[in-house]
Amino acid sequence: KIIGVDVDGVLLKWEEAFDDFMTGQGLTKKDQGHFDLRKHYPDVPAEALNTYISVFNESAYMRYLEPMDGAVENVKKLADEGWKFHVITSQTEDEIANQARKDNLNDVFGDVFHDYTFLDTGGDKIEALKTLVPGTWWIEDKPKNAFDGAVLGLASILLDLPHNSSYTINKQMNFQ
Repeated sequence: KIIGVDVDGVLLKWEEAFDDFMTGQGLTKKDQGHFDLRKHYPDVPAEALNTYISVFNESAYMRYLEPMDGAVENVKKLADEGWKFHVITSQTEDEIANQARKDNLNDVFGDVFHDYTFLDTGGDKIEALKTLVPGTWWIEDKPKNAFDGAVLGLASILLDLPHNSSYTINKQMNFQ
């Protein structure tokens, strides 16, 4: 009984911590509710923003991210029913940062994780999703990844969050 699960925006509050990090860099968030962070930080050139994201994803923040609202309770309910979770996250390939993420997840949710797949920052998840058995539940907050899972035969669940609320299946081919 395995459930595939993304981390940032599904289990942990990545965006809130990233905003704190950016404030520490002297940068102010200008907008919200978008998956594309360039809309949140329009004054930061795209290449610089990607660097900030990479630095953040390899920082000590990964050890201390707070859980998404309701995540702890829902994970506990599923774990009590015998489910284990396979994490697939595009955080970083840095092993120390990955260990910090594992420690954070285990501290927050307990011993409920079956496996972890760490991809480079912003990495495409399709190859990792292919490792899940068709019919496996896949929980995600990024429409493209949820759609890719569905195409691969996974039972994809796209969380309804402000940054993906305008997504529709008719837009999936154009979604970035």
